[in-house]
Amino acid sequence: MNWRYNSSQSHQVFAWRAALLVSLLVPVVHSHAQTQAAMNAQARAEFVRADAELNKTYQAVLAKLRDTESKQKLKETQRAWITSRDAAAAHAADEAGGGSMAATIRYETMTELTQQRIKELRTRLGENGTPREGGTVTPPPSPEPQKSAETNTATETTAEPNSTSLSPDKKWQHIGGEEPKILKADTKQVVLDLWEQGPGGVLWAPDSKRFALKRSPGHQSSLYQLRDDHWVALESPEDKAFERVDAVVAAQLKRKGLSKKTSLRSLWWTVEADQWVDASTLVVHASLAERVNRGETDAEDLDFGGDFLFTLKFDDAGNWKIIKTHRMSDKEVEKRGE
Repeated sequence: MNWRYNSSQSHQVFAWRAALLVSLLVPVVHSHAQTQAAMNAQARAEFVRADAELNKTYQAVLAKLRDTESKQKLKETQRAWITSRDAAAAHAADEAGGGSMAATIRYETMTELTQQRIKELRTRLGENGTPREGGTVTPPPSPEPQKSAETNTATETTAEPNSTSLSPDKKWQHIGGEEPKILKADTKQVVLDLWEQGPGGVLWAPDSKRFALKRSPGHQSSLYQLRDDHWVALESPEDKAFERVDAVVAAQLKRKGLSKKTSLRSLWWTVEADQWVDASTLVVHASLAERVNRGETDAEDLDFGGDFLFTLKFDDAGNWKIIKTHRMSDKEVEKRGE
């Protein structure tokens, strides 16, 4: 079975990229009446649905493969595709100017690419449910790597990529590395496959019924809860955190005499689980930095954003709400980075 990318499709990828950028901008223009936070939430919800469908389709194809070698090739291809998709989405957001629209554009791009991947995987199945031999997989457009002095170590996670950790009750074990997973302790039984999330570590709640997955640089933390011996994903804190931080940016712009519609370029945006206060209370660290695009103002290097600690309170079902917001001082941020 051939799962390699076909380089002859590069001209199609170029044309698709141009069409995609146009299609992304049109709905944004027509949705001006919506708040940016609502647009972000809607775009994220659509991506979550597409990603769930992708995982279902991928698992179906994987189950039909006959030999270990074919299964491994598919895993490697899928992992490479996810990396390429995420890079393409980040590039699309940057090309559109970043700022408040960055999250919406990133999610919309990921949704579009994910839907394409679903179709590609489905074509791998023949009429009898057996994967077809041959065929190619079209990769999402890969942006050229960019080097910039505007990088920041705030995106670096403290989680060990290859960490192995036991839950406080010793019933569950997290295995890190390239194929992270949750096992039943002292067994090889996989109860939650996390390989699509990428390398990272976990932050266990004291009662072992929840954990936060601290992922690799450039990704946001994910939350999980134990229900009837099954681990399920919870709502990500990213959107609600962004809504609150975005409101702070709007106030900062106003104090500088700038409109909230001022074009901003995103330098970084991270949301990372920080610590469990108790079994139902989690502190999350969020950091946003945006810079005014050249030509918007005479001022040079005018940056906005900040670092925040959000305290999340969970109910028994796993729903949470932000009960406290703390804007970190420069001294606190400096101490955190030590």
